[in-house]
Parts: sequence; C-alpha cells; structure tokens
Amino acid sequence: MRRGAPMGGAAKPASQEAALRRLIAVPRATLALARIAGTLALALTLALTLALTLALTLALTLALTLALALALALALALALASAPAVAQTRVVSVTGPSGNPLRDGTPRFTLSASGFPPEELPVELRLEVALSGNFTSPLWADTTVTGTSATIVIPRLLPPQASVWWRVVARNALGTLFVSNAEGPRRTLPWVSLIFPNNLNGTTVTTTRPSFIWSAVAVHPPVEPWRYTIVISRSSDGLPVVTGTLTDTVYTPFSDLESNTSYRWAISAVAGTGDSIRVVNSSSFVIASANAPIATVMFQSFPTPFPTDRLDATCIWFDLRRQSVVSLEVLDLRGNHVKRILPGRGLGGTLPPGRYGRVALGSDTGCDDRLTWDGTDDSGRFV
Repeated sequence: MRRGAPMGGAAKPASQEAALRRLIAVPRATLALARIAGTLALALTLALTLALTLALTLALTLALTLALALALALALALALASAPAVAQTRVVSVTGPSGNPLRDGTPRFTLSASGFPPEELPVELRLEVALSGNFTSPLWADTTVTGTSATIVIPRLLPPQASVWWRVVARNALGTLFVSNAEGPRRTLPWVSLIFPNNLNGTTVTTTRPSFIWSAVAVHPPVEPWRYTIVISRSSDGLPVVTGTLTDTVYTPFSDLESNTSYRWAISAVAGTGDSIRVVNSSSFVIASANAPIATVMFQSFPTPFPTDRLDATCIWFDLRRQSVVSLEVLDLRGNHVKRILPGRGLGGTLPPGRYGRVALGSDTGCDDRLTWDGTDDSGRFV
C-alpha cells in the first residue's frame, strides 16, 4: 500500500503542471492580433512623425522663400531709388495753316509739348511768327501761354505779300529752353483783291446791274469778320453813283447803271483786328447795250469781193450811239450814185440807237437782208 502512495503522490504534481500550463497558455490567434496591433501602432507613430517632419520642413522652406522674396524686393526698391533717372524725350511742335500762298489773314496755330517729367512742369509755350528765317526782332507775333497744349489765333493780320516763318519755344520749370522746327517761308496774299470787273485793259459788261466780286484773306474767331464799303463812281468826274456796306464779297447794285458810261469802283475794307485797306480797280469798265452801242461806227462791208458760194450780196453793219438821221448810198469810184439803201426797205431816215445789219437785235453775227447790196443799181442792173 505504501508502495502505492508514492505513485499517487507523484501524479498530483503532474496534473497541477498541466493546469498551470493551461492557465498561462494563450491562443495563437490572440497573440497574432496583438502582434498586428503593435505593428500598426508602430507604423502610425512613424507616419505621424514623418508627416510632422515634412510639415515643419515645408513651413520652414516657405518661410525662407518668402523672406528671400521680400529681401529681393527690398533690394530692388533700394536699387531703383538710388539709380539715376532715365532721360525722357521731350517733343515740342506747332501746326500752322496749310497751303502756299497762305489764304489766312489771322491764322490759327496749335502748340503742343510732351515728354516733360513732373519736376519740369509747368511748361511755358511761346509762339513766334517772324518775317525772317532767323527770327530776329521785332517778331510779327509773339504770344506766350502756360500748359502743354494750346490753340492760338494771332490778333493781327499777317503783312500782305510777304514771307513768314513760325516756330514754338518751350521753357520748363527749370528754365531750360526747347525749340521746335521752324516752318517757312510761306507767302501771304494781298488782304483784298478785286476780281470782276477788273481787267487791266478795261472791261465791257452787258448788264446795267453787274455783280462786283472781290476776295479777302480769311480771319478766324475771336477776330471779327471783314466789313466792306463799295463805291462806284463815274470815270469822267469821279462822282459816286452807288455806295453800299456789307460783309459779303459779292455786290449787285439795286439800281441800273447808265449804258455807254465809263465807271470805276473801289472797296474799303476793315478787319476785326482794326487793320484797314482801300483797293481801286485796275481800269474802268463800260456797260454795253444792244440798244445803245458805245459809239457810232460804220463797219467794213463783207464779204468783199462778192458774190461768193455762200452769199450773193455784201452785208452792211453800223452802230448808232444816239438817235440819228441816216442816209446810206452806194457810189462808184467816181462818186456817182449807184443805189440808195436808206431810207428804204422798211427803214426810215431817222433811226434810234442800236446795232444795225446783224441777223437779230443784240447779235454780232449774220446779215439783215434790208441792209445788203447785191451789186445792182436802182434800176436793178448789175454794175
């Protein structure tokens, strides 16, 4: 029995060891999960550490970049502030009237200046109009304005039939002068020119109320326009027969002038500048009338000799200035009577003023059959 006790006592410790082993044993699946969780925790820790490191690096890089940009901007600003100013191109110009000769009496000029920096403002612009290309004194016009642009109408007429030049001189706030290119020479016209009737050899007009025409150089506002006074006078005694005042350059009398009378005419003109001039026509003019010729004239008969292929008779023309008693005969070389033309053929011995022998009243062509000779005598025989 005692031998069996040791065997029973030995079995007890073995069962306790087995129980202890069962108590400390962990299932393999639980252990694997624990290991995975640990790994994930470690990975997460590493990821967070890396993200924080990258974020800090980027923030530091951005801060450094911004600091560098600010430093560069500050350096550039300091460099620009300390650098010398870049030179600007200053342009001074003047635009005047076009054409040569000039048709403007008080021309308009446009002045301009550009490219002046603020420290050189304001700018004074001086318009100079001269009678010589070197702009020696005295200047014909000298006007100064302040600003970089201006329009100027000179307040006096340019001299007639003269050569003129113009330019603009700019003075900046520092006193420096800038001169534009000079324009010229330009030729000026007479202030007033008579056009019609104004022939050097005299003029014949065919109406008792002719239109008188003249021209004048243009004036521009604010200068007041021209005012004209026309005087028409008899050449024989200088007595004015028509006087008119107007602002136009064409005048037609309100009453008839006499035919076959010599006249002269003149224009007195006053511009808004106060300048004035009087112009007289070059020669006299006469009004010709179909019913009142200038003179009594007997013209050479035509054709001579005759007859011709076109005409069987010769035409006789004559003019009567006044009513006259007229006798017209054909004589031979010895002075002997051949044929009487007037009075006869429906024409009396006393004729009013007029042109005779033409095909029609007022005409200067053709032939009036009543005033022809066919080469026969009073009896109808050819001589």
